[in-house]
Amino acid sequence: MRLFRLVMPAFLLLSCSTERVTSRLIAEDRRLYKIQLGNQALGIDPAIGGRINSLTLDGKDFLTDSAVNDFNWGSTFWFSPQSDWKWPPSAEIDNKPYQVKIDKSTVILQSPADPKTGLEVTKKISAKGKSQSFRIQYTIHNPSKKTQKVAPWEVTRVQTNGIALFPIGKGERRGGLVPFTIERDGISWFAYHTDQLPLKGDRQLYSDGSEGWLAELNDGMVLIKKFKDTPMEKTAPNEGEIEWYASPVVPGKSYVEIEHQGPYETLQPGGSMLWEVEWILRKLPEGLKAEPGNPEIGECNVNCVTFKINASQKPLFS
Repeated sequence: MRLFRLVMPAFLLLSCSTERVTSRLIAEDRRLYKIQLGNQALGIDPAIGGRINSLTLDGKDFLTDSAVNDFNWGSTFWFSPQSDWKWPPSAEIDNKPYQVKIDKSTVILQSPADPKTGLEVTKKISAKGKSQSFRIQYTIHNPSKKTQKVAPWEVTRVQTNGIALFPIGKGERRGGLVPFTIERDGISWFAYHTDQLPLKGDRQLYSDGSEGWLAELNDGMVLIKKFKDTPMEKTAPNEGEIEWYASPVVPGKSYVEIEHQGPYETLQPGGSMLWEVEWILRKLPEGLKAEPGNPEIGECNVNCVTFKINASQKPLFS
């Protein structure tokens, strides 16, 4: 197994049989955490909603930062459906400080209680050395005395001018971005072009997915997200298992959200639900045309990961 490092506050060296964890103070006034995995690094800011604040490959960040939008940046977690809370999301879940502790090589973050529902979120973030990927485990707790229904929702902001794709599931796709997408061999593709965005109405897409993955190609890299497929009948009301959002076009301030949701489930008083996502970040092969519908996209045979899309071969992850 490839060794990886977890950089965190305090000067401390921990080790176990399969991995080494090194620690250091990143800033005097901020407690920031970074999981280093070879040439990849995932950054975490407990002070802002336990948010993933960076995802880099050879030092190049795949995510947007607060310079693009000072509220919507990095990768966060919400409750679904949005109709339960309107806008903005619960500050306790989205952007207020989380408590943090370290268990060996895992960063564990605990939210305050959402004042409206009483629900709480725990995030466990770690690296998987064998597949050279990052694992994020979200748990929604219901310490209240009432039964509640909720779905988990991961919202990740990336740069514009990329290509988002996912395998289409059941039902019709909805939203203002649908006319600007293409379907080929069961895959839905959206290429960001500033002159091909809705001038009025919403800038979103809602869809059921299949196979349990989505991907974003951007700046010579691909981010693949793996998760357990959510059946269409378990999707939260008026939401989609897969959702995209393109912000208004403002030079230097635009971004795209690649989002997915887990099952809409009932939480009994004292109950919890666990939802796991795996992030796989890779370079795209040199010379590959990053364009919608290209059947050659997928030759990311780097280390333990294979990712292919074409008419006869489903995506493979190993």
